[in-house]
Amino acid sequence: LVSGTALTGVASAAEVTANVGATTDYIWRGMTQNDGGSSLSGGLDVDFGNGFYAGTWVGDTAGADFGTQEVDYYAGYAGEAVGLSYDVGYLAYTYPSSQSATDVDFSEIYVTVGMGALSASYYTLADAEGADAGDSTYISLDYETEIGGFGLGLHYGNYDGDFVGDDDQTDMSVTLSKDAFSYSLVTTDGMTGVDDDARFVVSWGAEF
Repeated sequence: LVSGTALTGVASAAEVTANVGATTDYIWRGMTQNDGGSSLSGGLDVDFGNGFYAGTWVGDTAGADFGTQEVDYYAGYAGEAVGLSYDVGYLAYTYPSSQSATDVDFSEIYVTVGMGALSASYYTLADAEGADAGDSTYISLDYETEIGGFGLGLHYGNYDGDFVGDDDQTDMSVTLSKDAFSYSLVTTDGMTGVDDDARFVVSWGAEF
């Protein structure tokens, strides 16, 4: 009876939200995931009301190795302490339509710490085919504010490790957002075969 009451309380406190989005180029850590073409996405999130959360996200990709669909699953815990916000979680990237002869799915553990408009994030490889935990890392710095009625976001990231390849890679972006739209200028530098020209990306997203 006690267990049942506790579970009912958790269920009633949980909040479920859905999201949909569209972008002229699905870019992840400075790299296009859809051969520079447009991409649609959608997801579901559950906030349990006690700091814990979980969710899934689906987006379309391009290329035989990764197939035409990416499905992500994540869970974590977020909160605040001594004036800092924090978020710790696990994120799995899966590619159910992959045509690769090897398993291309992989997962990461992440930690984000924020103070005001500034946040820093650290991602490390948890599991992947042909790689060990910790073989690659991604570190990012993000700053968000408002200017002239627009949201302004500044981003810097560095991707490093054996899972990435022989080269470190950095990506930077400037994003202006208004209502449901965002406009980003993205540059990438360092990885062989990755387009390092500045790219302009327009995205739209809604949550309900």
